[in-house]
Amino acid sequence: MLNSCREFQELLHSVCERTPGESILLSGGLDSSILLFYMRPREAITVSIDPYSSDYRYSTVVAKHYSKNHHIVIPRMEEILENLEELVRDFKTFDPIFLKNSVVQLLGFKEALRLKVNSIILGDGADELFGGYNFLCKYLKSPEILQSKLDEIAQNMEFVSFKLSKKYYLGITTPFLDDTIVKFSQSLSANDKIAVHNGIIYGKFFLRNCFKEILGDEIAWRRKEALESGSGINKILPYLENCITDEDFLAGLSKAKNEGVLIRNKEHMFYYRIYREFFDAPIHQICDQSGKSKRCPSCNTVFIWNGSFCKTCGAYPV
Repeated sequence: MLNSCREFQELLHSVCERTPGESILLSGGLDSSILLFYMRPREAITVSIDPYSSDYRYSTVVAKHYSKNHHIVIPRMEEILENLEELVRDFKTFDPIFLKNSVVQLLGFKEALRLKVNSIILGDGADELFGGYNFLCKYLKSPEILQSKLDEIAQNMEFVSFKLSKKYYLGITTPFLDDTIVKFSQSLSANDKIAVHNGIIYGKFFLRNCFKEILGDEIAWRRKEALESGSGINKILPYLENCITDEDFLAGLSKAKNEGVLIRNKEHMFYYRIYREFFDAPIHQICDQSGKSKRCPSCNTVFIWNGSFCKTCGAYPV
């Protein structure tokens, strides 16, 4: 693996040299830390709900070494809610996981605009190409299933950053999505991507192993966290739940059911209410004329992609 690591480091370094960026969205996770090490942009941006999140901690550690200007955005609750509404409207969704993860990126984009930079560096693609998602770890002893899951993820990559970039006229730099990096990732086996270290199963094992000496063990072996978790944005849940009384929740469940939508909890209902301010219930969507379109069993939206979850309501698997 040593030779492969050297080859990859040289390859990624070359990609980073020819794709500069003025700022970076820095979580202090493996992907953004690797890119910060190579690219050293003028501004590093971290979004954290308070000074106690893991992203706040780890981004501070890595920024001390490789960043001149580290901006930590601690958004007010009203800011978070306004941006969640914007995402519901722009992406036509009430999927809680998508919204909480994406609001972190949206807040980061807006900070980049405030700083008057023209581009932002993102770690998009590292999880998809190198096996970063935690659920993959359970397939470690079933290499054929693991490989099929890795292939499915890589074939269905989509990133909220592309749409945000167009909306806000902010350039994005995504080194992990460079064709040479994609091709290299395809040369790795499933066991290169998911493996055991100190008795713990890790995703992105290849990347961690390659950069442990450069970044240090604290960053290299940091456990994978979704943006909503690392940033602490999931701490808004009690607030959202308190916005809906038990009586309103029961009434809302019945109303949503009549519209063909299964609501899972108060948070889900909070987002669905916003969704209905802008859109009809998904059941009113028209299937294509071939009659081959399928609908989500949880919200009746028409499926227009090959993934295993619903982009509208977040149901999984479908």
